[in-house]
Amino acid sequence: MAVDVAFYGLASAGVSLQPAAGRWPQHEADDRQEVGVGLAALPASKLPGSLWDAYRDALRAFAMRVADADEGTLPGDLVSLDGFGRRAVLSVVPWDGPGMTMVSADVVHSSAGPVPRLRSRDKGTGPSGAIAALALAIALAADADRRGRLALALGIEGLLAWYRESHRASPPRLALAYALEHARGRLGADDTAP
Repeated sequence: MAVDVAFYGLASAGVSLQPAAGRWPQHEADDRQEVGVGLAALPASKLPGSLWDAYRDALRAFAMRVADADEGTLPGDLVSLDGFGRRAVLSVVPWDGPGMTMVSADVVHSSAGPVPRLRSRDKGTGPSGAIAALALAIALAADADRRGRLALALGIEGLLAWYRESHRASPPRLALAYALEHARGRLGADDTAP
């Protein structure tokens, strides 16, 4: 699955998803989780300390709020951009083509498992990869049912656990694999709970 995130302003982004050939609709839920968590893993090694702290805090807050959300409309203030030097709430709007800046990524399947890749990124955009990952997470959660939202939140929880224990320079595919396994384990435990 591939994704483009276009920025239409400092706090406004549109998201376009392109399914991989032959994978939809039977793998839709898995592909959405993989691309959401995969894109979230990509900026980790590239962000300096203060931006990493802001990004990690934004991911954590997003995951907690989405995990608690019921089906239906999500609150409009899921991600604050204050930590990125923008006094605004991230707004995901309908796709309107390429914007001022664009981040493109995909997740490909290999013998090593799913591998997130940055396909292109405009130069000089600061924390655009991190904000693009947050915009994608909002868009995925908005379209998901309760279980899909929980799977995305648990994947992000797993990603944050990986980076708490591992160096941020480790390959994003390892972080993604750990995060997906973490989410599967937690979802499986929820399915068997009385």
